[in-house]
Amino acid sequence: MARILLKIKGYPDEAKELVDIWEKYSNSGLAKDGFNYVTFVNKRPQNPKTQNRRIMGFNAESISYLNNDRELIKMSVENFIYLMAKCGVDIEVNDLEVVE
Repeated sequence: MARILLKIKGYPDEAKELVDIWEKYSNSGLAKDGFNYVTFVNKRPQNPKTQNRRIMGFNAESISYLNNDRELIKMSVENFIYLMAKCGVDIEVNDLEVVE
């Protein structure tokens, strides 16, 4: 497994919430501890049939229902980075080291 350094160089206003979620994740220490999922709150679908979700085509999972038609979503770090890139976030990725 390779550790990466992700630098956000710019983003459109619509992607600010994604960048905020990423910054909270990366500053929390979870990334350093090998925590491979990002969690965030999202609007719940009208009649969900499973816990599986697709956010802009990327796999995610609902892990808890919250108040006001919201839910807690778990998404892999890799998919979250792809989601940010798809939403226009300018990202620079550098490999730091290979951890085995």
